[in-house]
Amino acid sequence: MAGKGKASRSSTKLTLENLESLGAARLARLVLNQAEADPIFARAARMEMAAKDDSGALAHEIGKRLKAIRRSRSFIEWDKVRPLAQELDQLRASITGPLAEASPVEAVELMRLFLSLAEPVFERADDSSGALGDVFRQGGEDLGKLWCRPGAPEPQILAAVILGLIESDGYGVFDALPEAASPALGKEGRAALRHMLLERQASLAGTERRSFDYKAGWLLPKLADLDDDVDAYIATVDPERRNALLNAKVAERLIAHGRVEEALGWIDAPTERGHIERELADLKLRAFMALGRREDAQAQRKAIFDRWLDGTALRDWLKYLPDFEDLDAEQQALNQAMAFEAGISALAFLVEWPDLQRAGKLIRDRIDRLDGRAYDVLRPCAETLASSDPVGAALLYRRLVTGVLDRGASKYYPYAVRDFVAAGKLADRIDGTAEIVRHADWVDQLRKSHGRKVGFWSQIPF
Repeated sequence: MAGKGKASRSSTKLTLENLESLGAARLARLVLNQAEADPIFARAARMEMAAKDDSGALAHEIGKRLKAIRRSRSFIEWDKVRPLAQELDQLRASITGPLAEASPVEAVELMRLFLSLAEPVFERADDSSGALGDVFRQGGEDLGKLWCRPGAPEPQILAAVILGLIESDGYGVFDALPEAASPALGKEGRAALRHMLLERQASLAGTERRSFDYKAGWLLPKLADLDDDVDAYIATVDPERRNALLNAKVAERLIAHGRVEEALGWIDAPTERGHIERELADLKLRAFMALGRREDAQAQRKAIFDRWLDGTALRDWLKYLPDFEDLDAEQQALNQAMAFEAGISALAFLVEWPDLQRAGKLIRDRIDRLDGRAYDVLRPCAETLASSDPVGAALLYRRLVTGVLDRGASKYYPYAVRDFVAAGKLADRIDGTAEIVRHADWVDQLRKSHGRKVGFWSQIPF
């Protein structure tokens, strides 16, 4: 009986083989029934039937539907956005699939018609979900790939077409087009596109120039990368507008091209580093290693550890120390981590290293200063410590609970309930002499402070 049941379940699974076993007539009835209830499915079925005959019929069906969508002027309500995005994606797939196989030239023509819908569709729809944008951006990339098939325009002509599309694009639809069309452009086409871009930029002024500068700002570096030309990339950097992020991008490319001394100049340039400081520090280490400057590389590894408690940097630093110095150095580094100002970072490092004994001491010493919102650190650390240090783990779970309740963050109550339960499960494993408030007493304190938060307490499984 068990075998029959298993076979029955297997035979009802929706696989190509099982569907084919139904036979053409039964499948046709299913398709027809679904088409009557679902207009989008019905149009997809018509596309498949058109593709069966010839590319002209399929192109006609696709073009007819695209033109109908373009003619529409009604506002697209929020609940109609996803169905429209689904239909557009089916049309896009029909163009890049069966039509492109049969007639690449017709596919390019219809993909351009498809992409011409982007602006009017965005203007009459609320695409807060991003569904429409995703479909049109994929279409922009698809157009570039279609041009890589036989029958593409000459590189110079293609470059002019691409520039025109990018210049008129107000929604980022063609952001991926240059890279996708790069094989069709070739070196000649990319050079022509770069030349046209600079020529067009020089001809503009005022607000038009500022708007075009934005497009040139991402397209020129992209073209330089496609040609693997670091000097062309550097030429796109305005000396008066250099910043740490640009310096890091240039340095990364210089290192990849073996121009490491130049890279160090960009890394060490005096700029406001901000959020890119860590990336620059890593690039500097790569540069020292590439140059064989071992002492400088060691100093840089230690500096990275000192600044960010980076475990990989510390391990590498210890590995390159002289024999018999690494053990003492490791203990000093771990003690240094205990005194690190950012307690959350220190805890994460000590648990990952791992030094669970020091992690437990840090928790006991600094639990009230650990940010209860750092659930991405506190919760995994509590899970890791649960078996070896139930007190430390319970303190972390409690901190997570109070972190939610103190803020009155009701949408996080389900997580706080789980942490509450986890703390309770640890209570039986905690020795009565341990320096921690008994679980029952902690719950009483919690009720006194947050007893009115019914949304939390109603979920507690007492």
